[in-house]
Amino acid sequence: MSEARTTPAPSAASTCGKVPAGGIVELSESRAKIDAIDREIVRLFEERMRVSHDVACYKRATGKPVLDPVREAQKIAAATSLADDDFKQFIPPLFGLIMEMSRTYQHHSIDGPTSLSDFVAHISKGATLPESPKVACQGVAGAYSHIASKTLFSQAKIEFVSTWPEVCDLVEQEEVEFGVLPLENSTAGTVDRVYDLLSTRGLYIVKAVTLRIDHNLLAKPGCLLKDVREVFSHEQALRQCDEFISSLSSEVHATVCKNTALAAQAVAASERFDVAAISSKECAEIYGLDVLRESVQDERNNFTRFVCVSNRPFVSSDADRSSFLLVLPHEPGSLYRVLSRIAALGVNMVKLESRPIPGREFEFMFYVDVESVPGDAAFDQLAMQIPPLCDRCCYLGSYAEISR
Repeated sequence: MSEARTTPAPSAASTCGKVPAGGIVELSESRAKIDAIDREIVRLFEERMRVSHDVACYKRATGKPVLDPVREAQKIAAATSLADDDFKQFIPPLFGLIMEMSRTYQHHSIDGPTSLSDFVAHISKGATLPESPKVACQGVAGAYSHIASKTLFSQAKIEFVSTWPEVCDLVEQEEVEFGVLPLENSTAGTVDRVYDLLSTRGLYIVKAVTLRIDHNLLAKPGCLLKDVREVFSHEQALRQCDEFISSLSSEVHATVCKNTALAAQAVAASERFDVAAISSKECAEIYGLDVLRESVQDERNNFTRFVCVSNRPFVSSDADRSSFLLVLPHEPGSLYRVLSRIAALGVNMVKLESRPIPGREFEFMFYVDVESVPGDAAFDQLAMQIPPLCDRCCYLGSYAEISR
């Protein structure tokens, strides 16, 4: 009978690679060595950056561009060849970052502060927004944009227009102080047209609010749920209430309106008593309708984020978020370089949204939200270090965001 064999448990040394010839080194000794190496790395990095300044002066005198991609590729390849096989894979990203920092420093040496860093340096911080401004929003009374406007400014003088571009027109022409636009919905995603307007109109986000969207079925007094044969609402609201609409009689059909408030308005004006609207409770009060059924949306956690825009930047005392539009070089690693720089500065990124660039096939711009505002040391570094990595870097504003 053969003996049972057991496999010995791996030792601590076997799970951590090879044991040094002299045995395991004390942690404090290893840390002391790392501290000494780090001091030398910093000294050499500073020396390299000073030499980069000499390079910048030469390029400024001769009109040469800061970026020489052929030279950089050669440098990275040469540095990689110097490394042991165990570490070759780490050399390209390390030297890529060093060279990006060198370019940033050269740009700063040649051109001074970037236009963005110079711009944000002159923004007044701690601004107080007016309590009763003129505000433009799309739709009619009771629309969710109207509710967002009243949430942002309780005493606002509201001007209603038919389209989002008209909202921007009134702000640009200074006929109103602010405009309110829907930016994204938790179930339907981003409102692409509004993002396009932000990228082209030169307006600034100065405040934001996230509203819980609560859809209700409204009808004329006396109309019962069993009487409804047609439901009016915005296309998106109808999609968000698809299960509820399907649960009604098979004879019920949906009709698309420009927005939920116009749907309620149409029901109130109709001579029929078999029509209903999916809209807000505010619309029931405004247009004299009854609420036949509350909260008819399929997804209970349904939120829409609205932004308040101005033709000049305001940074309120409670602002804690900033937004940027970035157009990056169409080359490998361009987005990574920006994101790694944001991370290296210790800034929390809370949103990253891509949008196609019109006229440029399969190329994208990016909308980035970060938890940092002008006046923060990290933000000031962002404003200086990010633009050289971009074909275009557009500051969209700094603001506080509230929820209701």
